[in-house]
Amino acid sequence: MSIRAKILIYILKKYIKKVQPPVEERSYLEARKMMSQKGYENTENSIVNTSLQKFIFNKKFSKVLTDEIYLENIRTLSFDHEEFSNDKCILYFHGGGYIAGSPETHQNLLSSIAEKSKLKVYAIDYSLAPENPFPCALNDAVESYKCLLRMGYKSQNIFIGGDSAGGNLSIVTILKLQEINEPLPSKVFLLSPWADLTGEGSSIRENSLSDPYLSYDDWLNTAKSMKKTVEEWYAPSQDCRNPLISPVFAEFKNFPKTLIQVSNIEILFSDSIEISKSLKQNNNGVKLSIYKNLPHVWQIFGFLPESKNAIKEISNFLKN
Repeated sequence: MSIRAKILIYILKKYIKKVQPPVEERSYLEARKMMSQKGYENTENSIVNTSLQKFIFNKKFSKVLTDEIYLENIRTLSFDHEEFSNDKCILYFHGGGYIAGSPETHQNLLSSIAEKSKLKVYAIDYSLAPENPFPCALNDAVESYKCLLRMGYKSQNIFIGGDSAGGNLSIVTILKLQEINEPLPSKVFLLSPWADLTGEGSSIRENSLSDPYLSYDDWLNTAKSMKKTVEEWYAPSQDCRNPLISPVFAEFKNFPKTLIQVSNIEILFSDSIEISKSLKQNNNGVKLSIYKNLPHVWQIFGFLPESKNAIKEISNFLKN
């Protein structure tokens, strides 16, 4: 664990975790403010909090070119460079609990992945809840993939990736593509995927205290918060055990080669463990990489050496 990671965890716990509102008062707007999402900037943040947000989310210099395009009617950011492959690409789904985030909040991570893998990245601005609950995001994801096929990409040359809720969306998109008999992408990479939306994952109890910012110290409050996100905002009046909502309950057959990265101290640790087990039980190719003592989706913190190592692992997975 690097010194930078230790400092980051201290800051996250003190200025994010310790100051979040009680579960009962928590709003999806808080998540959007925390991620500095356009239109939801928080003018009441502390200097430390504001500085941290700018350090993470403000666009950094990169030789990768960013362009706003549309895959059908879905706003998308593309990340490209003249040196990149013309026949292969990544379709990426950002995290944010299905209630927050955008391609812009993940642009530094996506530029790094594109540059390291030398692959064009398409990051869609999928529909967010509660304005657009399940299955709106899934419909957007499936349509964007089908659009890439119509653009001439072969399924074996499309790679899907996502973090947290975007990891969930990556998995359920592939499950849906199987259901409607569409050709599948050849590889998928999942960064701390949110796979169990019931609020009953074992690491919620085990890691609520250690998780630097995604949880409350009291695991019961963490479980309540997760259930609130799902039952009130993302998937109201739905069965949370539906595999297209909680893919931890899916039966995986003929799934693409999969890379899963997760930290051992986060509340979604058990989600990755269970997905990996399910994939292996059905003889799917999967690599589970467990990193130690890092925050949820540490890959987005590009100043960490552990982030650089994770992105290198992703690029090697996609190249080989």
